[in-house]
Amino acid sequence: MIKLSTRTEYLSRLFADNGLVELRHHAGGRWQTGWFTDVDRIEREIQQREDHGDLYTSLNAPRPRSAPNAMRGEPITNDAIGWITRLPFDFDPVRPAGVCSTAGELAAANRRRDGLVAMLRKLDWPMPLHALSGNGYHAQYRCRLPNNGETAEMLRAIYSGLHAEYSDDEVDFDRSVRNPGRIFRLYGTINRKGPDTPERPHRRAQCWIPARWRQVDRHLIERLADQYARRAENRPPSSAGGAQSGFRATGRGDYRTLDIVALMRAHDLYRRALGNGAHSVWCPWRDGHSTPHGATGAVIFEDGPDTWPGFHCHHGSCNGRTIADVIAKLGDADQFCRDAFKGKRAS
Repeated sequence: MIKLSTRTEYLSRLFADNGLVELRHHAGGRWQTGWFTDVDRIEREIQQREDHGDLYTSLNAPRPRSAPNAMRGEPITNDAIGWITRLPFDFDPVRPAGVCSTAGELAAANRRRDGLVAMLRKLDWPMPLHALSGNGYHAQYRCRLPNNGETAEMLRAIYSGLHAEYSDDEVDFDRSVRNPGRIFRLYGTINRKGPDTPERPHRRAQCWIPARWRQVDRHLIERLADQYARRAENRPPSSAGGAQSGFRATGRGDYRTLDIVALMRAHDLYRRALGNGAHSVWCPWRDGHSTPHGATGAVIFEDGPDTWPGFHCHHGSCNGRTIADVIAKLGDADQFCRDAFKGKRAS
């Protein structure tokens, strides 16, 4: 069940997950910021400011050592965040700069947001907070991820992938909102972007919070990141069996028929099946990871009969490595191919 929620309820959820919440006010071209530890105090400040400009709040949890600076009124920075507690997905209609959305533009953004939520529900993600920003539509998912390099890589893959899949010349998926220090429109206040006209009016931002607003399990976030990383980094070569990612394929095997699971098992790298053709494995370069035996490992993908399998590792030291690098590293992939390559290798 999901219902229209009050501003106080939304703020209470932020305090419960983050402890400290930043309120940022924009009016007359100037920004002012303040930090709060309870709903009553922040509500009093909001009531003094809401009729004069636009209001935003922080989304994520600051590190304890950042609290003194925050309480002195310093804006949040990415490095000051300790935990990512919100995954905000933001759909904005494509329109002229500096104006509000029309009703038709908003409807297009709403449909796009609902399409994403439906897709994630099929992947076992829980129901998110739904929101109208005033000019676009949001979905916010609760989570708890450390603000570190591995999380940054996961979110980069997800937001870049969603942008490629859901953006066009009608609606834009904003991939920039993944940064830890992001501020977001305060629901329950007026969005005053540009002139207030009958066709493009100022609107009140609103949100709808599920009765059970559950956190997304980390493994579901990892799986989505793997899916989009595979699409971005492991597209098959234009001429099957040819070069991929700078790799010169000189072996005899047709890598479209490579049994990637058998190859990983032979090198004691296989861990478990994840479903939908994905498998968790130990990274062949794990000895060089800063956290070589952490829960976040690598993933291989069986993509189909006419494509090479895929590979992705979350660790920053493996950024850019693909299945071609795995083949070169392990050295004996040919014997795990069902067929020999019959074409001409790229040189």
